[in-house]
Amino acid sequence: MTLNRWDPLKDLLNFHEKVNRLMHLDRRERAPRRRAAWKPVVDVLETPDAYVVRVDLPGVGKDNITIEIQGDRLTIQGERPVDDEPRMAAYHSIEREAGIFERSFNLPGDVDADKAEARYLDGVLDIVLPKAQQYRERGITVVCPV
Repeated sequence: MTLNRWDPLKDLLNFHEKVNRLMHLDRRERAPRRRAAWKPVVDVLETPDAYVVRVDLPGVGKDNITIEIQGDRLTIQGERPVDDEPRMAAYHSIEREAGIFERSFNLPGDVDADKAEARYLDGVLDIVLPKAQQYRERGITVVCPV
């Protein structure tokens, strides 16, 4: 019978490596590969005539945003550049995320993609997706016989 000595530090390092592989992190880069670096917050609203998707994208230029509609799926992609602060700066806290992002949503109904509009003002992207004609809400009048 062989007696093996338990090394908790070795187990912790092995666990750390497994988490890095799971998160697609490269030890040299310390940045995600092939994955979104951050997720902007999004609100999805429904009006009687359209779906409205509102995305907070402060610091992202409109040229760095791509919007695609495929069937009932909306995909928003882009990139917020990393600050070019001097390398000699000493950060005390870093909370603002930078890099690539991607958000995808299944829309609750069919949209008329040809009439979709996007507006970008003050770091907020509003995407208005008009509902397809057959999915618009219609009121029904109830008739009571006299």
